[in-house]
Amino acid sequence: MCGLFGFSCYGETPFKDLPVLTNSLAEHSAVRGTDASGIAFVKSGNIQIHKEAKSAFSMQFRHPDGIRALIGHTRHATHGSETRNYNNHPFSGKAGITRFALAHNGVLWNTHLNLPKTKIETDSYAAVQLIEREKKLNFASLRTMAETVSGSFSFSILDDRDNLWLVKGDSPLSILHFPGKRMFVYASTDEILYKAIVDSPLFPALKQRQFEEIPVSQGTILKISPDGSLASESFRFRESLRPCWWEMGYTIDPVIRDADTEYLDALRTTALYQGIDPEEIDGLLEMGFSLDEIEEAIYEV
Repeated sequence: MCGLFGFSCYGETPFKDLPVLTNSLAEHSAVRGTDASGIAFVKSGNIQIHKEAKSAFSMQFRHPDGIRALIGHTRHATHGSETRNYNNHPFSGKAGITRFALAHNGVLWNTHLNLPKTKIETDSYAAVQLIEREKKLNFASLRTMAETVSGSFSFSILDDRDNLWLVKGDSPLSILHFPGKRMFVYASTDEILYKAIVDSPLFPALKQRQFEEIPVSQGTILKISPDGSLASESFRFRESLRPCWWEMGYTIDPVIRDADTEYLDALRTTALYQGIDPEEIDGLLEMGFSLDEIEEAIYEV
């Protein structure tokens, strides 16, 4: 699993010290992946992508204060070497006349979909190609993409008109809205998002609770327009074609099962494919480890 982060600004006055927020989000998202990191934003109508095979702790992202939206990614490499920068996120794409950038958190398994051959080895790139095949970027094309791929995912997509699209599958996603600052900010988890904001210029607004949570459930496509308006549509989330932990005969303590969410289910399935007994995940929870700490431990095995 990787880290997604970003924001959408809709105020007329540029947000001061915006790169500070970007770098705080990136650094706190690095707990979900240190193999590579990158961002994408729009400048003068063109998608700009800056990415390297480095941890966000070693990066210093730069961009103007006046940009309207940004998507970012921290990578834990599963398919495609991070040393080849074209395998890292965000990826660029073109759907009809619309250019866009896409980042993905999760793992896609059915990537053989009669798509054009490409040097990019990352499973996530199938999502870009599916959107391109539709020759447009809108709710319909994103629904087609989300209902075609199989695996674990949430996607962030930024188009060249500064529309931010968030596609929520079974991977975690947390979004906050700061009305006074005219800004939406998101990251993969609540913990990452709140920690990043504490270390950013948004901290005073957070401290004074001048924000609201934007709920986004599995099977939702959320569009945040550059004027701050929200629109959403749903898609049918396609369950994994690979067996999950509950299909392998494991039993989980009902208290733990009822207390946690789809994120925990995704971690158990990931543990299974890393050769770890899914029941060990519950043992770590009982010992007081957080889900983020458990995820980090899984990938260190």
